Amino acid sequence: GLVSPEESRQVESMAVAHPEIKEAIESYRKTMEAFADTHAVQPPVQLKSRIMDAIREQKTKHPESIAPITSITQPNALLLSLNKWKKLAAAAVILLIASIALNGIFIGKYRQYKGRYDVLALNQKQLFTQNKTLQTSVEHLQQSMHVIMDPSMKPILMEGVTAHPGMLATVYWDPQSRHAYLGNTNLPAPPSGKSYQLWAIVNGKPVSMGMYNPANEKGLIAMENVEHGTVQAFAITLEKQEGSPAPTMSQMYVIAKI
Repeated sequence: GLVSPEESRQVESMAVAHPEIKEAIESYRKTMEAFADTHAVQPPVQLKSRIMDAIREQKTKHPESIAPITSITQPNALLLSLNKWKKLAAAAVILLIASIALNGIFIGKYRQYKGRYDVLALNQKQLFTQNKTLQTSVEHLQQSMHVIMDPSMKPILMEGVTAHPGMLATVYWDPQSRHAYLGNTNLPAPPSGKSYQLWAIVNGKPVSMGMYNPANEKGLIAMENVEHGTVQAFAITLEKQEGSPAPTMSQMYVIAKI
């Protein structure tokens, strides 16, 4: 009777919807009942007779001021006050338990939804990375197709030397702009600290056109231009990673004459 009907209905609804709240309320009710039974205050046995004697004495002295009393059946004021505070405390604790239980439920739901959000965010990040990689691959493919379809570009197929049969690489060479691109190779990944170096044989002398590592490069790779002279051949050798001023002839892999 110490909570409004609306509050009582809310507590009952929460107890029905959430078993843990119902269990907590029932446990508290049993605890309060046991407490009331243990600490109940009973009026003294002589209290009723003392009160009746006092009333009779007062009635004898002032008969007009005393209304007739036939019996005393209500508990004393102290017991009523104690029971009132017990009920008030019980209602407050029930509401507190319900609030704590609901907070626990909401926190659990929050963590569950946050976990789902984190998974979605991670998937979105991975998808973005994959799309970025795919976009880069498409751009490389478009650039390669542009070079291959350019009528001014001459594809020159370099084939493996005797020590490396079956090796292949293609140079796309524009004699007018003197631009060159390297691609379509089946060269193996170079050893640690090594890389391939492309050479142009210009007027009988080797001219470096840059380094190439098939493990790091995809598609057609723009190489250094040959500024002057007549290009007579192209070749690839295996050199130290930073390159060499002159080709190591014993490490030549492929070559082609123009």
